[in-house]
Amino acid sequence: MTMLPAPTRFLPLRRSVSAHLALAIGTLILVAACGGDNNSNSPAAPTTVAPAPAPAPTPRLVQQGTMNLSAPQDDTVHFSLAAITDNTSVRWETTVDWTDPANDLWMWVANGACTAQQFARDDCPFEATCPCQFAIRSEVATPKPRVLTIPNAPGGTRTLIVVNLGPKEETATYRVMLTPGSTASSVAALSSSGSGLSTGLKHMRKR
Repeated sequence: MTMLPAPTRFLPLRRSVSAHLALAIGTLILVAACGGDNNSNSPAAPTTVAPAPAPAPTPRLVQQGTMNLSAPQDDTVHFSLAAITDNTSVRWETTVDWTDPANDLWMWVANGACTAQQFARDDCPFEATCPCQFAIRSEVATPKPRVLTIPNAPGGTRTLIVVNLGPKEETATYRVMLTPGSTASSVAALSSSGSGLSTGLKHMRKR
């Protein structure tokens, strides 16, 4: 029996192993290359940052004071006026409070300067001929305290008027807060002691 030489016998096996090994290495290199592209070359997702909300306008105290109102007699009632001036375009708000909940206080806000002599006329505050033109009015007994608001009020002068319908004398306090809607400068000076108030009396019946 004749044996084949050893190199000839094992040559096909070595070629097969080498071919499989080369294929496996090539596959690994291809996978690694693809994985590297995905991890290192992909653009980062954009980050969206929401803008910060604009701060809300801050209300400011523009005027405050005290109104001393005597008790009414028959049909004669006592009233007090306070003029408030500011040049800004604002949300105009005044709060009026008083001592005795049993007292009935009515109040108005007039556009412009309304004088005690004008408001004392018989046609004020109910008739269209009244020289004081009212932006807002509160002719009710409640609530206490009372808040009167004028949204988007243009700059200028307004007059707060408070009437004591009794039955007793009363001390009322008021506070005017303005929430600016523009950057115009203010010309109003804060009144903490009620200076600049005017008073009067008039004949008036509840409607």
